[in-house]
Amino acid sequence: MKELTSAAGGVCAVSALICVLRMISGGTRLKSQAELLMKLILGMAVAAVFTDGISDFEMPEALSGSGTDYSIMSQVCDEEVAARAGENISEVLRGQLRAAGIDAEKIRTEVNILQDGNITISRVVISTEDIEAAAAVIRSSLGQETEVVNGDG
Repeated sequence: MKELTSAAGGVCAVSALICVLRMISGGTRLKSQAELLMKLILGMAVAAVFTDGISDFEMPEALSGSGTDYSIMSQVCDEEVAARAGENISEVLRGQLRAAGIDAEKIRTEVNILQDGNITISRVVISTEDIEAAAAVIRSSLGQETEVVNGDG
């Protein structure tokens, strides 16, 4: 802060000298040359303020997120994708069960996202009276290894 005040004082002093020089050299031939010299000095004084500021200026360290911040964001994103995928799959299964004549009150598809980005369906929880027929329709769509659980009991 001291440097800034002294630089501002220097600029003011040079400006005052320019005004005094104009008054002294009124209509003489040296007026334009003296004014040019003082404007150069003023320019150097102003430039010195900025160059000192630039040379002392340090860029602040960028805010760096740690790996845990990124992993939390990634985890939240994966959970949201898994929830939306589960809802979409449940709606498709509801339509397939309806087409097969099976009434299902609730269908919840549990979806997991693996480290490599693949989506797996771990199990389907369904509330229906005909669990065997519903399980057959679901396994024909999602694969025989799909776990189908009755949500009623």
